[in-house]
Amino acid sequence: MNSLICNWFDDWGRAIRDGLGQTWMIVLIVVFAGMTLYLMQNVLRASINKKKIVFKWGQLFFMIVFLLFTIWFCCII
Repeated sequence: MNSLICNWFDDWGRAIRDGLGQTWMIVLIVVFAGMTLYLMQNVLRASINKKKIVFKWGQLFFMIVFLLFTIWFCCII
């Protein structure tokens, strides 16, 4: 038996998919994935240059949020 919160997210996801359509869902996935990679660029640069990785808390928070939205929209399609 699914919990109420899982049903709410499923219903909300279906409503977003039906409202936007599949094309706009793909556009949102690309935008969110691009923003996630943009926010993660200093980690990638530090790993290439073997420097210390420095995260700002706001950057880390928004990177995680954009990553979760990307995964969620991929699951909705």
